[in-house]
Amino acid sequence: MNDMLYARFLLWKKRPFSMLFWLILPIMGTILIITMTNSIQEDSRIPIGLVVEDDSALAHALMEKVKASNLVQVYTLTEEEALYQLEKHDLDSVFVIHDGYESSILKGKRNNIISSYQTDLSLAYAPVKEMIVSLVQEETGRAKAAHFILDMNEQYNGQASWTWDEISEKSKEIQQDENLLNTAFRYYHSEQQVENTPLIAWNTWGLWAILSFITTLFLSDWVIHEKTMTVTTRISFLRMSRASYYFQNICLYLLLFLLFDLLAITLFTVFLHELISVPLVIHILSFRIMMTGLAFSIANCFRSKGTFYTVTILLALIIAIISGTILPIEGFIPKTRLLTQINPLHEFLAGKITIIWGVISIFLVLITLFRKERFNA
Repeated sequence: MNDMLYARFLLWKKRPFSMLFWLILPIMGTILIITMTNSIQEDSRIPIGLVVEDDSALAHALMEKVKASNLVQVYTLTEEEALYQLEKHDLDSVFVIHDGYESSILKGKRNNIISSYQTDLSLAYAPVKEMIVSLVQEETGRAKAAHFILDMNEQYNGQASWTWDEISEKSKEIQQDENLLNTAFRYYHSEQQVENTPLIAWNTWGLWAILSFITTLFLSDWVIHEKTMTVTTRISFLRMSRASYYFQNICLYLLLFLLFDLLAITLFTVFLHELISVPLVIHILSFRIMMTGLAFSIANCFRSKGTFYTVTILLALIIAIISGTILPIEGFIPKTRLLTQINPLHEFLAGKITIIWGVISIFLVLITLFRKERFNA
């Protein structure tokens, strides 16, 4: 065992920066991609000016709904300030909520309650206007429904004493429960939908799994290197069987990967606010065992590193696409049982222990070691 460790450390000593780069790539790549994407989305939000002349609950509620949109960056200004910034093209457009907005909404009116200003360079004016109009129509529709219910109750001498506020709150509850007219992309295997998600929301552990798939395979090129005549001759002086030598190397790489996986959990918790749980640790452990064994088995099929690297990149692209990790695929690629079974990342991305592909990878490793032992004998 000591001889094997000494031999492996000598090989690592020849390429320390390369080893460290591939080990740290899944962690730093995931953090950089997610933070840069979030930063770009924040900077690319459309700046609009909002002038609120009506000091009422409904006017302020509309303002908060507009601010909650991921499409716009809202600046609350006076009309004079907003128009001045619009002329300088610091704002894409300006919207003015006129005095009497709430009274008009409660009467079911929706004309001449909001004004808008734009310039020739207001490229996003149309979608922003439609968004605000839809929010206003939502309130006017709720007001009309309340008027209708109260009129019907009075006309037919109903016993129920509904108030305006009770009808409004009930309509909001129905809208929330039924999720009316709400459509959202979600990534494959994602069961939870989070409110106010950004336009692009990466699956942290899914992105990490794809990058880990690539780096684990690249770092398994030692298997190809061990097939050279020089290394084969060296093994015979280590006083151990070829199968034992390979098995100990697999275990050593597994421990090394797990060490950096622990670092990934820590850094993702600090920088990306991911939650740590015992099931997550178990899922990562099962995924890493599967990935280490599978990478060894795949690398053992090649004699040329160039061909091995090419196949690795192609496999990573295919798995990234069918996993829905990089782009949401629901509605584009049909979800079939075969598609999930051939994907080694499926169980991990689904939040499960990697059992099927874990058993397959262990089986492949045992077959490979047995064949090497027979060949050596």
